[in-house]
Amino acid sequence: MSEVSEEVSADEAALDLLPAAGVVERLLAAEERVLPTVRSAVPAIAKAADLIAARMSVGGRLVLLGAGTSGRLAVLEAAELPGTFGLAEGTVVGVTAGAGRSGLAGTDWDEDDTGAGQRDLLATGVGAGDVLIAVAASGRTPYTVAAAGRAVEMGMAVVSVTTSSGSPLADLADVAVEVPMGPEALHGSTRLTAGTATKLALDALTTATMVRLGRVHDNFMIDVVPANLKLRERSAGQVAAITGCPLDAARAALEACGWNARAAVLTLLTGLAPDRAGELATLHPTLRAAIAEASEESGVS
Repeated sequence: MSEVSEEVSADEAALDLLPAAGVVERLLAAEERVLPTVRSAVPAIAKAADLIAARMSVGGRLVLLGAGTSGRLAVLEAAELPGTFGLAEGTVVGVTAGAGRSGLAGTDWDEDDTGAGQRDLLATGVGAGDVLIAVAASGRTPYTVAAAGRAVEMGMAVVSVTTSSGSPLADLADVAVEVPMGPEALHGSTRLTAGTATKLALDALTTATMVRLGRVHDNFMIDVVPANLKLRERSAGQVAAITGCPLDAARAALEACGWNARAAVLTLLTGLAPDRAGELATLHPTLRAAIAEASEESGVS
């Protein structure tokens, strides 16, 4: 074993001939190429965010779909959005191949089933005004390509996210986000650099979409659902930071406004009653617009 190690350079040594620290270093070194590659896709990610925001601003739903690692990342992204950005139930749906039999993790058995891809998409109840983010590292997964093809036939907008270029899935998409990563340190294991690149691209895409929809004020997730003590404290901290008031006052305003952070900001900045503040908060897609009208209504400059 030592003779083989001496004959092969550290960069070329087989993973199974390296000590644990060497394996870890090799894997982390491979990750260094991820961020520059994702950055090269900024124009496509931004274009996709604008497309999705345009659809969702008029009631469109968002479906993230894939198979294997790509599908699990799609489901993870979909699961995080409603609570973070206060989206109504059903607005965002995550679908992964095989989930019908094994839950959210899915299985690898349905990746080649084109019929399952189409059926799983239709089972979400999507329509022509909705958007599909189709995720596949290779851009060739039959399950995902079939779902995207059906989405196109239905008139849905389609965004593809791949870690390859020039794929059938990208050809189907209105906007193709391509982040070509090349060979993995562990050959063929797309849960590694390809998975990291996919997660970064999806995070950037969905967060930019939510910003465009007005679900972010300044650098704050103003619509976070205060489902537990940690999130209630986070909401109170955000309200305090936006208004410049003490934390106790922010908590009191949130309680008076039914934990509607937008309404709490309006009451603290303009003195509007909680009910009226809630009405104005609902009328405007952005908190800035609501503050402007509340200030004018209350005579606060």
